[in-house]
This record gives sequence, C-alpha cells and structure tokens, in this order.
Amino acid sequence: MEQLPKTELHLHIEGTLEPELMFALAQRNHVNLPYASIDELRAAYDFHNLQSFLDLYYAGAAVLPCCSTYKRVEII
Repeated sequence: MEQLPKTELHLHIEGTLEPELMFALAQRNHVNLPYASIDELRAAYDFHNLQSFLDLYYAGAAVLPCCSTYKRVEII
C-alpha cells in the first residue's frame, strides 16, 4: 500500500451545485445570476476554457453568501 501512487482528492461545494439548486439558492439569497433560465445555466456547464469554468464557479459562490447557507446545502 505504501508504494502505490497517492493523490489528494477534494472538491469545492460551489463547483458541485446543480442548476436547479443554484437557482433556488439565488432566489432565497436575493442574488442575480447571469443566466436567464435553468437551461441556460445548464448549458454553461459545457466549459470551453478556464474562464468559462470560473464564471460558473463564481456564480455558484455568489449564491452561498454565508456559513448558514453552506450548512443548508450540506443537508440537501
């Protein structure tokens, strides 16, 4: 086991939000998303470059404004 290659696996909650949940959290937290619909948001998950990924990531971060929101997402 000690000789097997190792890797660090982690994720950021902001990057795991499904479009429906992101829209629900945006509405609950009074955050305007740069996407007009869930379908438009879903299409944004087809990344073309790092910036398109970061745009979506930051939109996800914006709907999670405080610790209590993170705790609610953990429960969902």
